[in-house]
Amino acid sequence: MWGVNLMHIPGISDAAMLRLIGELGHDFTDKFETYKHFSCWCNLCPNNKISGGKLLSSKIPKRKNPVGLILRQAANSVKASKTPLGFYFRRMQAKNGYLAAIVATANKLAKIIFTLVKTKTEFDDTFAKITEEEILMKKLHNAQRNLLKIQNQLLKVS
Repeated sequence: MWGVNLMHIPGISDAAMLRLIGELGHDFTDKFETYKHFSCWCNLCPNNKISGGKLLSSKIPKRKNPVGLILRQAANSVKASKTPLGFYFRRMQAKNGYLAAIVATANKLAKIIFTLVKTKTEFDDTFAKITEEEILMKKLHNAQRNLLKIQNQLLKVS
């Protein structure tokens, strides 16, 4: 219907795909200018309340959107997968917690879906081929660099 098979995306099952088609219709990309408008409509963006340059609250609004619920369920299903989206979910979970990781991953899924349908291209996860081993190597390199900085500071103080 959209000209793209979205079931290649991790977390999007046949049932989720049918529910998305039923909720969004065939021309949903014409209704939104960018993926940001789409993810905001799906209720997957924080509602930042800022006063005087200070962030007061960033909770997700309480309104229910069926598309957002479908994408959150799909994001929850990739939490243990060995895919780039699964790695992203676990990274966000370590930084911000479980619920924030679900919303962040659902937002990323909304971006992927909107972009694929808008450009009529197939999903290719080679753009995000970062493995857990590469992430751990980056962490090790950063820790070693920080250790060297601390050693240099100690030598200067002594």
